[in-house]
Amino acid sequence: MISESAIGIMITLAAAAFTLWKGFAYLKHYRLITGTPTSRIRSAHQGYVEITGHIIEGEYGPLIAPLSGRECAWYRYSVSHLQSSGKTKRWRTERSGESDTWFQVNDGTATGLIDPAGATVRTINTRTWYGDTPNPNKHAAHHPNKPTMHQSGFDLNKRLFTELSGSRYRYQETLLFTHEQIYALGQFQSVGGGRHLTPLQQLSGEVIREWKQSYNDLLQRFDRNNDKKLDMPEWSDVQKAAQKEAVKRRTDMASAPTMHVLCCPTDNNNPFLISTFDEERLAIRYGWYALAALLALIGEGALLHHFLMS
Repeated sequence: MISESAIGIMITLAAAAFTLWKGFAYLKHYRLITGTPTSRIRSAHQGYVEITGHIIEGEYGPLIAPLSGRECAWYRYSVSHLQSSGKTKRWRTERSGESDTWFQVNDGTATGLIDPAGATVRTINTRTWYGDTPNPNKHAAHHPNKPTMHQSGFDLNKRLFTELSGSRYRYQETLLFTHEQIYALGQFQSVGGGRHLTPLQQLSGEVIREWKQSYNDLLQRFDRNNDKKLDMPEWSDVQKAAQKEAVKRRTDMASAPTMHVLCCPTDNNNPFLISTFDEERLAIRYGWYALAALLALIGEGALLHHFLMS
């Protein structure tokens, strides 16, 4: 039978390993934020970059936050239910989600698109409030001074109010708004504007393969003697027509406007960050996170020493 001391040692070692991993991750975030120069969208190199700018309304207009009903450019939300088991109470998440719609950002030199999938979003626009139904009162969510609305963070009065009022549901929502200034660190790519054009011969082959998907239409266009097959002269006509179509498509590609996109890095070791905090404040936050991880690691080391000596 495994002793309590051995169990304590295993749990402490696992916790220390996790803390060490998180500490190095926070430290890397800090170094990338402070060590990556800010790039301009118009002239940023292709790869891992840092940009700043203001969110602007996208082509399809603003999103509607699912809990508060507020207009926004991005949202994340969760609805939790307070469950009781004897003297134990805990919040169980009933539903959650976040938007994956791209939004635009402008830094004064150009407009870029941000694909938020996979991003860590740090923003002050985080709200927590309570209610008695699975679906919150959206009108109350617009008025933080009303009793049903609470700001994030620990508040003894809030805890007492929640227990006494019998509120059984907790609503949490994080938003990014149009016109907010954001800091972003991620993988940058520019497409269009004559970039990455497919070679003419390859594009011609793609056209022919596309036409072959509807062989009857191909025969109708090029089978001049109506023998239900394409002979050598007719196949030559197909190739000439495909090359002409390829030239047209390549010209259209070359004239397409440049589109700049920031998305999740292909290298999983590099973070994808979006924040309404400026670079300095965000760096300070990750610096404190790294320091907290170090202090936790020291505490876990002392606990491990205690178990080994007992």
